[in-house]
Amino acid sequence: MIGSTLKGRYRIYDRLGAGGAATVYLGRDQQTGQMVIVKVVHNHLVNDKFMGRFQREIELLQSLHNPHIIQLYDWALQEYDAQSNQTISYIVAEFVEGHTLADIIDTRGPLEESVGLAIARQVSLGLSDIHRQGIVHRDIKSQNVMITPANMAKIIDFGIAKGQGQQTLTASAHFAGTLYYAPPEQILEAHGVDHRADLYALGVVLYEMLTATLPVKAREFGTVASRIISGKLDPITGVSEPVAELVTDMLALKPENRPASADEVVARIDRILNRQQVQQIIDLDLPATTTRMEPLRLSAGDVEAPQFEIVTPNGQTIPLRLRETIIGRSHPRDATVPDIDLWTLGIEGARTASRRHCRIFLEGGGYYLEDLGSMNGTQLNDQHLEANQPRLLHEGDRITAGRVVLVFRRVG
Repeated sequence: MIGSTLKGRYRIYDRLGAGGAATVYLGRDQQTGQMVIVKVVHNHLVNDKFMGRFQREIELLQSLHNPHIIQLYDWALQEYDAQSNQTISYIVAEFVEGHTLADIIDTRGPLEESVGLAIARQVSLGLSDIHRQGIVHRDIKSQNVMITPANMAKIIDFGIAKGQGQQTLTASAHFAGTLYYAPPEQILEAHGVDHRADLYALGVVLYEMLTATLPVKAREFGTVASRIISGKLDPITGVSEPVAELVTDMLALKPENRPASADEVVARIDRILNRQQVQQIIDLDLPATTTRMEPLRLSAGDVEAPQFEIVTPNGQTIPLRLRETIIGRSHPRDATVPDIDLWTLGIEGARTASRRHCRIFLEGGGYYLEDLGSMNGTQLNDQHLEANQPRLLHEGDRITAGRVVLVFRRVG
């Protein structure tokens, strides 16, 4: 898809990522000059059942106009694209510059109480509008909240949302959502939840912002699900009493014991913050993400005989077998794993690296290093790299991802 133009208007520049249902690209609307996100459904999923779900996402986003919710611009259902010679279905949505709340928590640790509350307030304002439209999001989590350089929180994904009167495409016996953030009723019967499921999930996000941990810290699916269903959550600590009460109420086992609405959550946060201006409270000083406008064309596949390798601080050697190698850090919430995963390699300081921190790629016979808009930055031989500006690598170069120092050297 890279290099193609959809509807003679949306030029696709780069691939941002892929999930089980779709691939997400960065593009530009050539009529307005705006950067956009293009979400293209995987062709093997295109059938009547799945397209009903995809069309539902379009209908939901069409009905929402809120500064804390990603905006839908355009869409196509099973449209033939002559450039790629395939029939595709996609949505074109607002490109939100910034960083996910998950990345901010992972790299900075617990946020100040007032900052966490102010962000939760903004998400609640978005949820209030969503719920007024009769929509239950069902997948509120820190990965689905983007914080812009202007300190604006935005809900950015509606893949499993359910509207009023709409049948969910997920059978009641099949869990939908993200386990760590799901309330008991969603685990037991995903299609039967109401707006209070989103308030529970936001309670988990608020807990996460204030502690940099989750209410259940196990990793096994069965253990996590069992503890959530039984209400055996780790109580929040290290926060003021009113905040602890709010989080505890939002994480109540029974929906009727949670706040009645997102508006009630906003009101309780306002009382705790004494109605201070949210924009003045949130000051995260985030670096703006940037993206290549003319991506380098890389051939797919492995390098037949790797000539260079990466040496980690604990002495492990990783041959560069791919033409593009992503360096970063995995997380139990995220199914995406970078090619060189500093976390699973057991490297001290891995937490300081972003999930997609930097990449090394082969182009024109040389290897290049590029920062991918990481939170803590990438250095080459102690020189800071600007995001998305590749630098040629040489034998013995030191690459610093966050605080992890790697060495680029010739094999053997």
